[in-house]
Amino acid sequence: MLTAQELERGMSTLKIIWTALTMSLIMYVFAVPVILRDSTINFPPEAYADLRITMYGVAFATLVVSWFVRRALLAAQSAPKPVKSRQHPALQRYTTAMIIALAMTEAIGIYGLVLFLLSKNQVDLYLLTALSAAAMTLYFPRKEEVISLAERFDRRS
Repeated sequence: MLTAQELERGMSTLKIIWTALTMSLIMYVFAVPVILRDSTINFPPEAYADLRITMYGVAFATLVVSWFVRRALLAAQSAPKPVKSRQHPALQRYTTAMIIALAMTEAIGIYGLVLFLLSKNQVDLYLLTALSAAAMTLYFPRKEEVISLAERFDRRS
């Protein structure tokens, strides 16, 4: 049985992780252009155009895959052998799914950062960071999801 205290502790940990990753996106948009405004990288425009198309495709693929991975992790059956942990199995599963999904969506912002570093095109940075932020907003930790997952785990035991 998932206790209220355990749920609150797990949710606060997840919110801290979510906040840290979201703050890194904000840093990409505001700090990186200021810090690197005078740096130059000689990257051929033809290669950049191909890389840009590829990165946008990879970004959208990452977004879709993150949704399926998160959903698959949350829907998976519980492990046959119990893991030694003080945390409720539902909270463990939810934390794992959230960290993986958030890391995948963070990568979308990093794609924008890479494109910005290669061309100084802030539009790429802003678009891919905004896409990443939107996905992270959708993946904000929700108590209801953890409670539902815990009920499912408790029914199995």
